[in-house]
Amino acid sequence: MSTRERVRDAIHGGRLDEVEELVAAEPRCLRYLMALTYEPEGEIRHTAARGIALACRHHPDKIQEMVRRLVWAMNDESGTHAVTAPDVVLAIAEENPDLLLPMVPDLIRLAADESLSEGLTAALSIVTQRCPGKVGKGLQEELNKRIDGKGDMPCRRK
Repeated sequence: MSTRERVRDAIHGGRLDEVEELVAAEPRCLRYLMALTYEPEGEIRHTAARGIALACRHHPDKIQEMVRRLVWAMNDESGTHAVTAPDVVLAIAEENPDLLLPMVPDLIRLAADESLSEGLTAALSIVTQRCPGKVGKGLQEELNKRIDGKGDMPCRRK
């Protein structure tokens, strides 16, 4: 049985312990899990999102890159249909909210979209509750980067 088939079988069977073992051993399983987040059956989508979140324990850098890609996919400019992305972001927030801190400004902006709002608002709420003090600091740093173009200078008043 191929890795893709093993991932699919574990997700359809709701065997998250097996999914975690697979993703720990083989990071490319993340792409198979992401594909499963587009399945029509809600339970399959939810289990796949949870499987992605479990990868935070083993591949946090890959999960942060995945979140960056999901943020891009949720932008209108991407032309992508990313209505399941908030579910993945929420699952990641539940597992390791610190991984979302660099993306908080973008997630706040995207949460204004009615089709994305429910999942992103829930994720942001978790990040705010479980990372006290970090959200405000992260927002300020991110705003400085965007205003100054490099992030190493404080905001200036005119």
